[in-house]
Amino acid sequence: MLLSLYAGSLQAQGEAALIPVQALPAAAAPSPVAEQPVREVRLEPVVVTGTRTEQPLSRSPVEVQLIGAKQIEQSGARDLAELLEREGGVYVSRVAGRGTRIEIQGLASDQVLILVDGRRMIGRVNGAIDLGRLRLDSVERVEIVKGPSSALYGADALGGVVNIITRRDGRQAGAITGRVDTGENRELGGNAGWSLGPVQGRVSGGYLRLEPYDLDPSTASQDGVNGENRYAGAEADWTLSDRTRLGLSGNYSLDDSHRVDQGSGSRVYDTRKRIEEVRTGLAPRFELGAQTRLSLDAYYNRYFDQFLQQQRGGDGSSDIDEETLNQLWSLGGQLDRRWGVHALSLGLEGSFENLEADRLASTGERDRQSVYAQDDWSLRDGSLRLVPGLRYDRDSQFGEQLSPKLALRWDFADDLFLRAGYGQGFRAPDFKQLLLRFSNPAVGYRVDGNPDLRPERSSGYNLGLTWLPSAKLNLGLSIYHNRVRDLIDIVQTSGGQPSPSDPVVFSYVNVNSATLYGLDFQTRWRPWRPLELQLGYGYLRSRDEDSDSELSGRARHRANAALRFEQERYALQLRGVWIGKRVFKVELDTGGQPTGAGVAPDYALLDARGELKLSPRWQLALGLENLLDEGEPQFLPVPPRSAYLEARWSFE
Repeated sequence: MLLSLYAGSLQAQGEAALIPVQALPAAAAPSPVAEQPVREVRLEPVVVTGTRTEQPLSRSPVEVQLIGAKQIEQSGARDLAELLEREGGVYVSRVAGRGTRIEIQGLASDQVLILVDGRRMIGRVNGAIDLGRLRLDSVERVEIVKGPSSALYGADALGGVVNIITRRDGRQAGAITGRVDTGENRELGGNAGWSLGPVQGRVSGGYLRLEPYDLDPSTASQDGVNGENRYAGAEADWTLSDRTRLGLSGNYSLDDSHRVDQGSGSRVYDTRKRIEEVRTGLAPRFELGAQTRLSLDAYYNRYFDQFLQQQRGGDGSSDIDEETLNQLWSLGGQLDRRWGVHALSLGLEGSFENLEADRLASTGERDRQSVYAQDDWSLRDGSLRLVPGLRYDRDSQFGEQLSPKLALRWDFADDLFLRAGYGQGFRAPDFKQLLLRFSNPAVGYRVDGNPDLRPERSSGYNLGLTWLPSAKLNLGLSIYHNRVRDLIDIVQTSGGQPSPSDPVVFSYVNVNSATLYGLDFQTRWRPWRPLELQLGYGYLRSRDEDSDSELSGRARHRANAALRFEQERYALQLRGVWIGKRVFKVELDTGGQPTGAGVAPDYALLDARGELKLSPRWQLALGLENLLDEGEPQFLPVPPRSAYLEARWSFE
């Protein structure tokens, strides 16, 4: 749900933490040993992604879509892809055997920045971070900022930012969850808090076994993978003094998968993929006074991908055996100071990234340095806030970039407020678009990188209105307009003529500019306490200005709905999305067969879930996924209808 739909309605929003507070005894209370009553106070959630500073949810000047811990648990999703696939406001789709893609305001995965605790994810495949890599065991919340965000985050944030915030509070209880389904998938995972003097933190880990599924038995291809995933992580906060804290984190995952692919003619290929990922970081924080804070962050990410594709019964001439190693080192700092009606933020960042891959003509290396500034300026007793910002980036390959932004929040009344924003963004071409030398003899094409590419640039406007007529009803409407220049596309440059047997050669070029505009509407209604209804609708128009046609794969209409009935011992829930028809152009997948052009019909994904609380520590859940049994290999490779049983044990 949109952040604006939770703002100002703490009793209804359900994501705030509860803490017991001792009530002060009455002055005339005669007995000092009398038991004092305990009341509950709700702590409002805090968001950080919109301004890179902590903001109470109801006071954020930038619109943020927030998915809290309770929503994550109730969704039944195993990973971030499953969570966002049924969520409103964003669009997530799958690519058969090759992960997922995300779309924000019509802008695609390579134009959306994915962060974990404010740190960049690496390891893009065909321009996309596979959201299925991100498990939810230790996730506290997911924050999504829509529209150009390069003024705060630099490159790759044309369409927006998705920030996954992990749990760090060692005082919170842990849990172990096991799950099996009718597709023979199995998962066991858990997390636990711990405390040792001034150090507290959390550990998490798990194992996932996936079985393949096949949406078209007439072909040899499989749409799902036969795979195993192991993951473990730890986060800790060390309180060195009243004014100094140190954050530490480390995560490891290993994913092994196998699938069967159909090549041209009757050729069949066994495709194996092994991905090893390491993320580690160090984050000191210093309180320099009542109004000043200095936050530092140093982290390292490593993504290692092994890809093997072998033809069954072949002579090895069309086999592919490749390795990819992507590494990122980053160091940054941010100084925050409150000065009267101003909350000032000044930041510095530096990073170095390299990519070694068998399919690149040479090793890709890039270093970046940046400085940014932001002022959160409060006027008219806080009813009007202006947030200007500016970021300067220097890229070792593409020179200098300036990215301005301006956000405004105007509270007309306690229950009615408006947010408006303007921002510019940019995305430098990635290493594969610059240096790729990929040949797919099984299908008969080659893809060449282009070192002369220019960065993509965007400018975007957002306007949102939120109305909170009562604690039972919230409504939010936002409209947006984005203009993107120098879009990078892949086009055929030679081959196929005069003889069809000549290999077809594709390359990346700056060919288009595009305009995207639309609206999002979300509402939440609780007519009485056990029942809650969420509804949403999104409309998008996209236009390729060169060809005067719509951009490939964008649905003009989207809708989402969730209905939940909750009692003390049990809960029932329906959750789903509807996506309108999509028109696709030819899409080249540098890991397999091109996806042909065509029209994909509309579809709906609907899930049902029932929860039963057996005791304070034990909970059972029974769920049905993809109730309507949607799915087809080309445009909608989602798992068929399945049922699952989930058991959860919570402990202190």
